[in-house]
Amino acid sequence: MIDHVAIIGAGNGGKAAAVDMSLQGKKVRLFEFPEFAENVSKIFKDKTLVSTGAVQGKAVLELVTTRLSEAMEGVDTVMVCTQALTHNRVAHEMAPFVKPDQLLVLNPGSTGGALHFAYVFRQLGLKNIPTIVETSTLTYGCRAKDERVDVSVKVNRVAYGTLPAKAVSRVGPHLEALYPGFLRTDSVLEAGLNNANPVIHPPITILNGARIENEGDSTFFYKDGVSKTVAHLIRKLDEERLALLKALGYSGQADPVTSVQQGYAQNTDYYDCYKKGSAFISFRNPNTLDNRYIHEDIGMGLVMFSSIGQLLKIPTPICRDIIGMGEAISGINFTAEGKRTLQSLGLGDLSVGELKEYLETGEMPTT
Repeated sequence: MIDHVAIIGAGNGGKAAAVDMSLQGKKVRLFEFPEFAENVSKIFKDKTLVSTGAVQGKAVLELVTTRLSEAMEGVDTVMVCTQALTHNRVAHEMAPFVKPDQLLVLNPGSTGGALHFAYVFRQLGLKNIPTIVETSTLTYGCRAKDERVDVSVKVNRVAYGTLPAKAVSRVGPHLEALYPGFLRTDSVLEAGLNNANPVIHPPITILNGARIENEGDSTFFYKDGVSKTVAHLIRKLDEERLALLKALGYSGQADPVTSVQQGYAQNTDYYDCYKKGSAFISFRNPNTLDNRYIHEDIGMGLVMFSSIGQLLKIPTPICRDIIGMGEAISGINFTAEGKRTLQSLGLGDLSVGELKEYLETGEMPTT
């Protein structure tokens, strides 16, 4: 059962998850790192969040804290709602406190998050790793400030997998009771390759670089940033993502189809989906190109896609080209950095068959 939940990260997604879980009758603790305590300063005392939109109500949390040990002690479920750029830190700091019987949910997993946490846990000597759930995307389209949370979408179709894959029959019913839109996949890697953020965000960001730097958040990311040419580039990159899924024996569908099913858009055409989708149009541009669309979606997401393509011997030329542009813009060699690749996660020497065995059992194949 999922009854007692610690939410790690008190940004937009973390606060949305905290209020949603609480309104569904769960005891909820909300953790934020001390240097970001400002995110929870207004709710430390009364522990109250107020949500509008797709999730509505006033929720009183059990605990709001900047002490990770306090947040995790005695809970049955730990839900990590942070950017992928923070996953390595979270995994390292969580390792001394995580218990084998806890359920660890990465919401979202950002393509490889479950593999990343499992690798860190193994490197730190954990003998019994908890079941790890990876979602393909954040379960909410949301914005939060202080005690206020606005949830524009509680996402209707969220692919998810478990590590080990065989655990899905045990934990799936409990997760799906909380998130009726959850869709089971065969593994955390299949779920991760249903993450379309690396497909969508980098083309829009790179092809609108001048607008982002010159006009910033006075303009809109999708509504102003998507043109026929931008949509064409997204489609070409999405085709490479689908080729990876197919080569692994997994099913896949074009992201605009998923976006309609999730509630973000109303049209499955790439241009109309992102340009006019009702839940996309209000997102504003960042004020700099030094943002997570470059560092996370290219530096981790597309680099991971490319790594998988190399194992499968599936060409990913568009992916590689966009990585190269991201490297030129940022001045960072994301490829050499290898924050998230099969190699950096200790899986680079496995065959495709051995990788799938690991995904199923959660145990590294013996040599």
